[in-house]
Amino acid sequence: MIPDAANKHLFYTEMAKLLEAGFDIRKAAGVMTDTRLPAAQMKLLETLNTGLEAGETIAGAFTRDAKTVGKLEKSMIAAGERGGKLAPAFGHLAGYFGMVAAARREAIKGMIYPLVVLHLGVFVGAVPMAMMGGEASAGEMAGDFFKALGVIYVGVVILYFVIRALRKKAPQSAVIDRAINHVPWIGNARRDMAMSRFCKVYHACLLAGISMMETVRVSSDAAQSGQLMVAGKRLLAVAEEGNLLGPQFIAEDAFPKSFARSYAIGEEAGTLDKDMATWARLFQENADGSMRTASLMIPKILYFVVMGYVAWKIVGFFNGYYGALDAIGE
Repeated sequence: MIPDAANKHLFYTEMAKLLEAGFDIRKAAGVMTDTRLPAAQMKLLETLNTGLEAGETIAGAFTRDAKTVGKLEKSMIAAGERGGKLAPAFGHLAGYFGMVAAARREAIKGMIYPLVVLHLGVFVGAVPMAMMGGEASAGEMAGDFFKALGVIYVGVVILYFVIRALRKKAPQSAVIDRAINHVPWIGNARRDMAMSRFCKVYHACLLAGISMMETVRVSSDAAQSGQLMVAGKRLLAVAEEGNLLGPQFIAEDAFPKSFARSYAIGEEAGTLDKDMATWARLFQENADGSMRTASLMIPKILYFVVMGYVAWKIVGFFNGYYGALDAIGE
């Protein structure tokens, strides 16, 4: 699929619009092809048409490229196709990726100023100290500056790959997933996003009339959460026995208690489809708010850390400067 969340948001929004207007999937793809889409989207539509011509399902054709199509998209499209509800499925995906794209934009904007201050701090720490020594050439000072930057960049790259590795393992490991969810601000955003994915797919499966066993399995998998995956296995065992899932939802710590109680009541009242649609929207709104908070707070924390580093370097510079003056005076 299209790697960028903003592109995914636009793509799914337009597809949902065309499908709601009564176009079938082939005609919708044809209309979009005529609008001079970006290369990534054109490639996807070509793959879709090739798959459909080969007799594949819509979900199968969409998800040929497993590297760029996530489990959420695969599950949502498959459920929408089976239930004849492709437009709502694409609408769910459009809303989700729109939220992710907006949060990323806010995070990038928030990181610009702290990064500028960071480079200024490195400059203050490397160049004035070398100038005070009086023996360093311009080339040596520049070398010290870029060396310090290099150390920071290497540290950032290492941290990036560590975080990336943990993120990849979190959907399969309840321990790692739980640990990441305890990180301030980020944890709230992750929990809300996982529940949003779970509820969106669950709702799509209910509309499609899919069995409860498959609904639980697909939704737990699409949530991309180690804790929900483990809880889903226990829910699946209950579903296989033909029992109601409400009591098990309540017993699982992975699900918010208010959601679990609502599920149990909705299961008894026969309103699960409406309830899950409401919870999907609520969790997406919560996730949006949590991600915006994280995108605001993390740059601020980085800014204060950088300012502390700059202040430390400035104090060190003046201590050395006045120390040198005292030595000269003596």
